[in-house]
Amino acid sequence: MRNPSRNALARLAALSLGALAAGPASADSGTVTGKVIVQPARFQDETVVYLKGVPGTRPATTHEMDQKNMKFLPVVIAVATGDTVKFLNHDEADHNVYSPDNEAFNLGTFKSEETRSHTFEEPGVYRIKCSIHPEMLGYVFVAPSRHAAVIDRKGRFTITDVPPGTYQLAVWNANLKGPEKAVTVAAGKTVEETITIRR
Repeated sequence: MRNPSRNALARLAALSLGALAAGPASADSGTVTGKVIVQPARFQDETVVYLKGVPGTRPATTHEMDQKNMKFLPVVIAVATGDTVKFLNHDEADHNVYSPDNEAFNLGTFKSEETRSHTFEEPGVYRIKCSIHPEMLGYVFVAPSRHAAVIDRKGRFTITDVPPGTYQLAVWNANLKGPEKAVTVAAGKTVEETITIRR
């Protein structure tokens, strides 16, 4: 079985953190950081934290989701409307990538080392499936803005470059629910929040 290059693995590791708003915050913006407590913990990997109602836009970017060992990796990524996701295939088997959700799409069947892409124009959650291997399941969370992040293995998240203002901090998980919180962000300041999600 082929192995992805070190560079490809590094890109996937960065994507697994899911921070759309990566990089240092500017002096006239703030940061929202914190932790999500997931109960039960087995659902932790599929958790996205995002801010509602943040003004402004940014140029569209491209993200990657791989297929390896008959799994989508990472299992969830967070993107913004207008962003593109490249679906890689590092298995030796053929794969099909499709989603029945929102602007449903089907990228057809592609072989090992092939790549297919899709640009997401509508916000929402997209289940990513393979019709050849129905046990495979991933998620693309399309946020209305770039202010979203997938939590890391310790439940931590960081959303940077947030314009000053008051917003709703929300959490999405494929299986669990949690409360929204109002957060007020000041220029050059960091707000820290803890949210618990459960059945």
